[in-house]
Amino acid sequence: MRSFSELIETVSSFRKKMKLAVVMAHDEETMKAVLKAKEMEIVEPVLFGNKEKMKLLADSMGVTLDVEIINTEDPIEASRMAVESVAKDDAGILMKGMVKTGELMSIFLRKEYNLRTERILSAVSVHEVPTYQKLIVISDGGMVISPNLQQRIDIVENAVFVAHALGIEKPRVALLGTGKEDSLTAEMIILSKMFQHRSDCIVDGPITLDFALSKEAGFSDVLIVPHIEAGNILSKALVYFSHGKAAIVVAGSRVPIILTSRADGEETRFLSILLGVLIAQNGVRSNV
Repeated sequence: MRSFSELIETVSSFRKKMKLAVVMAHDEETMKAVLKAKEMEIVEPVLFGNKEKMKLLADSMGVTLDVEIINTEDPIEASRMAVESVAKDDAGILMKGMVKTGELMSIFLRKEYNLRTERILSAVSVHEVPTYQKLIVISDGGMVISPNLQQRIDIVENAVFVAHALGIEKPRVALLGTGKEDSLTAEMIILSKMFQHRSDCIVDGPITLDFALSKEAGFSDVLIVPHIEAGNILSKALVYFSHGKAAIVVAGSRVPIILTSRADGEETRFLSILLGVLIAQNGVRSNV
């Protein structure tokens, strides 16, 4: 899979529609993305939140809100009910709307729901950039602030899993760095050696961004950033300066989570839904 048009084509071919649990879909960008995915018969949305607000929003948009709505005015209660729906396999994907990320995730991570795996959760973004010949996966630019070695291992594992879902059988993974002799470089070298005998990916680093994207490096499929700030800046730069498109999911749990930010528009949210569907269809619950 080398483009988002291929992602759309692939996901549209799935016979079974995935149930999407959306928490507080009270903003126009989320609503547009959800309804577009429904119209294309990709998902069957279930909206958790204030029913009156969502209907008023739909009216202002000039659309019919012909979806299941679980009514509650409390974002905590909406989060709890949505998380329960994925925990019970009633829904296959969880999506954040107008609710605080911390509130939603504190409920999602409760032991009683058994939605965690042995790995940490990490943000994985997939980008289509006009100047690059294939999709590029970046992690982690949104979840793990200052990862230790074990967390970096999990970040690589989660990113490789997403790459496999995209049909990249043996993704080339670049551990980004400057090569300066410091503790971070030493950690990247250790990480690279730990993956050197894997048959499902090729991990190299630390290497610079320009080399990672070069022919000599095999045009990397996955970029692992040294820290969250670098990942966030790189991902946003690809969207705003390179006129790229992006899809973002949180991987590492038993269901994909869509935690787009307020700055993300309808297109990013829509593509994120599609990526979530693809990951869920690839059996994320068994990938523990």
